[in-house]
Amino acid sequence: MSRARDRRVLLTRTLVIAAALALLEIAPRAGMVDALTLVPLSDMVVTLGGGIGSGEMLPHLFSTGAMILGSFVLAGVSGVVIGYLLWRYTGLRRALDPYLTSYYALPVFAFYPVLVAIFGLNRTPVVLLAWAYASVAVITNAAIGFDSVHTVHLKTARVYQLSAWQTLRRVQLPAAAPHVFAGLKLAVTYSVIGVIASEFILATQGLGWLVSFNYNSFALAEMYASILLVMAVAVLVTSAVSLLERRLWPKERQA
Repeated sequence: MSRARDRRVLLTRTLVIAAALALLEIAPRAGMVDALTLVPLSDMVVTLGGGIGSGEMLPHLFSTGAMILGSFVLAGVSGVVIGYLLWRYTGLRRALDPYLTSYYALPVFAFYPVLVAIFGLNRTPVVLLAWAYASVAVITNAAIGFDSVHTVHLKTARVYQLSAWQTLRRVQLPAAAPHVFAGLKLAVTYSVIGVIASEFILATQGLGWLVSFNYNSFALAEMYASILLVMAVAVLVTSAVSLLERRLWPKERQA
């Protein structure tokens, strides 16, 4: 029954994606959309292939990919550590909880002039902004994950005289893993958004800068090709996190 449902879900997803791709190809060619607004999907793909084949897009891809990876790793490590501390010190958690719950209402990108003034016009402000945007998702989910650890498991760890580090590694982290990975998946999305959005205003290279440059140059095919590459990077990083989750936390352990 479960396999049949999974097949139906996969079929539905495939049909939706195929319909969307067909619409992107047909709409501009049939005149349903202004040619100055959207180009056919095939033109985007050809332009993207040419940009990658010529090497023109590769420096931007590597720059953006490195910053996404850097901000994501920082958000993951710091988020789990801070989430654990918030779980351990309930007073601190109660004090910070209102700020964490309303964090994404704050205009994080408004701080970019301060970061530029401190670190200069380089990759550091971009990575820090993306880290600030992504870390809270990991913090809140990690704290919830540590909340889910059963008291009996902690008592068992004390019976076996496990140290604090052994208890964390063998009991608390495995129990909190589903929530932690949920936060990491959100952090991937926020890291991509943070880096791309920051590149629009901060960077002199990168995929976000490339999209903005092509838009201002009225190079629609190149702009949409850059957007396709951004989407491919986001899917690749998200898939990598999901694969890591399946390797470290198989479905039979989650059940």
